Amino acid sequence: MIVAGEHSGDILGAGLMNSLKQTYPNAEFSGIGGDRMIAEGFNSLYSMSMLSVFGLFEVIKHLPSLLKVRKQLLQTILKTSPDVFIGIDAPDFNLKLERELHSKGIKTVHYVSPTVWAWREKRIKKLQGSLNALLCIFPFEEQYFAGKNVPAKYIGHPLADKYNDIKNVEVAREKLNLTSDQPVLTLMPGSRLGEISRHTELFLKAASICLKQIPELKIIIPLADNAGKKLVNEIIKNHNIKLDLTILVQPAELAISAADVVLVASGTATLEVMLLKRPMVVGYKLSNATAWVIKTFSLLKIPFVSMPNLIANKELVKEFIQDDVTAENMAKELIGLYFDADKSTAMVNAFDELKTQLTCNANLQAAKVVSDVIEDRFISNA
Repeated sequence: MIVAGEHSGDILGAGLMNSLKQTYPNAEFSGIGGDRMIAEGFNSLYSMSMLSVFGLFEVIKHLPSLLKVRKQLLQTILKTSPDVFIGIDAPDFNLKLERELHSKGIKTVHYVSPTVWAWREKRIKKLQGSLNALLCIFPFEEQYFAGKNVPAKYIGHPLADKYNDIKNVEVAREKLNLTSDQPVLTLMPGSRLGEISRHTELFLKAASICLKQIPELKIIIPLADNAGKKLVNEIIKNHNIKLDLTILVQPAELAISAADVVLVASGTATLEVMLLKRPMVVGYKLSNATAWVIKTFSLLKIPFVSMPNLIANKELVKEFIQDDVTAENMAKELIGLYFDADKSTAMVNAFDELKTQLTCNANLQAAKVVSDVIEDRFISNA
């Protein structure tokens, strides 16, 4: 049984399933998952979209339906009595479910460490005594959990394996029908509708400023689905924005690879840009209510929010957060990166070193840990 939260969880779940089937060819998978997992033979009992909720107040609004589904799912899992339960991300949904299942004797694995090292550190108590294994996708996480009674294991990051064969700029541009010499800026305002709503206007205004310094600038916006495309088109229309712009509903790989620079909302997308070795600027705005709570109660415990900076433990990438997310700030940094070849090259070289750390054949590593849990072979440093 597997429960995956949102787009990135679906990717992790599909890769894990594919590798598990090499060891258990007759395995049956069910729970909550997305299209990629379903294509691997997964039986999704509920729509994964209902778990794709982010922000304190956004979660509260959907809490009654989430609690109902979790209660129903708990009963289904207990009745089914699977060999293992794997919660993929979605910690607010999965951690309590894992604790209850673990207390009933069902083996539990959580895939992707909750960011207890960043904020809401007390959540570590929800991990202690609830898991047979915690799969960590960043190297500093296993070190963080050492001696904390959490059975953590670093497995590498599946995206690093996926992007091991990087398309160069010319190939990506040819596939997107772009010329080799046209300047290209890729905008990635987020995968959730709330993120797209908060970032798109500011990102487009930053692009408009860049156009004044970079003639014939081409703008590409890759989006996960048509709902996101519809929202972006509405924003463009409402603000009468005039740019040479293409919106793509497809994986972001080509749009990132084709770019001279990328303006990206913080999240997994920053990792994609890093692994594809393109210069980037990061901007991120939380909803006002969520930002107020985090600031008022000092919930954020880390100096950075983007994955390249967190993994490197230093500022490789310029981050603009909350009130600093202005079109002027982001445009100035983007223009600087575009014209300063030494700065861009230094950033990309640092990305290459980080990518080496993350490339460990993660799907197979994850499947091995799950298999070891099932067969009572797993030993952790907890």
